Amino acid sequence: MKRRPATTLDPGIPAAPWPRPGGGDSLVLPVDPADWAPPATGIAIDGIALEPKPELHVTLIGSRLGAELRAGFAAPWLATAVATALAAQDWRFTRTGRRWLLRKPFVADGRVQLAHSVIERVELPAMASFHRVLGCLLGRELPAPPPHVTLYVAGQPHGIGVSSEARLRAFAVREVSRPL
Repeated sequence: MKRRPATTLDPGIPAAPWPRPGGGDSLVLPVDPADWAPPATGIAIDGIALEPKPELHVTLIGSRLGAELRAGFAAPWLATAVATALAAQDWRFTRTGRRWLLRKPFVADGRVQLAHSVIERVELPAMASFHRVLGCLLGRELPAPPPHVTLYVAGQPHGIGVSSEARLRAFAVREVSRPL
């Protein structure tokens, strides 16, 4: 079954029923709770208390890239181009069972703090081809974000943003092998 991504880039595609990380320029592929329910309770890993995400999704376009696309193109044209690129893809994904603890520093109230997430990688072949199309729109090559679902967070309620494999490697603390 094809899943339809939810976006605020195109008013013709309904927005997901939850707050969007980083604002209204992101595009997400919602995960049906009947297929993969969000975690019910928090967990502790390496002494870090992590809270479950209330909804699950795969981020297809992060807020920075979405803002860049919006700034570079007229809204109706952009909406049509993104909708066409979305419709051309098969958005089915497969869970891998590979979970990672991630850590990213951020500044709040003038102090450096740490955000943590536990993600599960998913196989989503459409991600790479979709980002090739977006790169063509921008006239440059875009790294495809590593397809994943954020399951737990600490420090930042929406997760930490993983826009490339290089950033994933930079944020990775370790693989989480225990069942969650």
